[in-house]
Amino acid sequence: MLDAAHRLFAERGYAETTLEAIAGEGGVAVPTLYATFASKRGLLSRLLGHLIVAEPGASSILDTAGARAVFAETDAGRALRLFAHHMADIQARIATIYEVMKSAARTEPDVAESFAAAQNTRLAMLTKVAAHLAQLGGLRAGLTVDDAGRTIWVLASPETRQLLVTHGGYTHERYSAWLADTLAAALLG
Repeated sequence: MLDAAHRLFAERGYAETTLEAIAGEGGVAVPTLYATFASKRGLLSRLLGHLIVAEPGASSILDTAGARAVFAETDAGRALRLFAHHMADIQARIATIYEVMKSAARTEPDVAESFAAAQNTRLAMLTKVAAHLAQLGGLRAGLTVDDAGRTIWVLASPETRQLLVTHGGYTHERYSAWLADTLAAALLG
């Protein structure tokens, strides 16, 4: 069901993709979609979450191998570099569906609510990365965990990636390296 939704949302956009089309493409009945996701917005939100985590058995981003590696690292610079590479991979997976959700949020109040919740969750998760860097003694003097979290939130945003990769001609590898270097320059002492 999620694969069918991913294809159709990417091809048609949110408004033009019906639950009937997703059900047909996914080989399930429409009531099955409602029973599983409650609504089209619920399906889109679950799809985004699925693409973010993308690991069987992981219930959240913090359960993924990439996140565990970041939080296990005891050197702030290496932790930040691992984070940047992990984040670049996540952003590559979610780029299309993130843009679908962001676009739909402009005209669909229920999607706008989901998009805002996703942003709040993203900020909270990235602030945990900042807190880890602070625990390692890596944040530059005078930088609070909250400000470091917001800096990561902005620099490691899907919007920044889109500017650099889609419009700026960066490859995935170049973006990943840029993100690591830029975060290190902005955050580390």
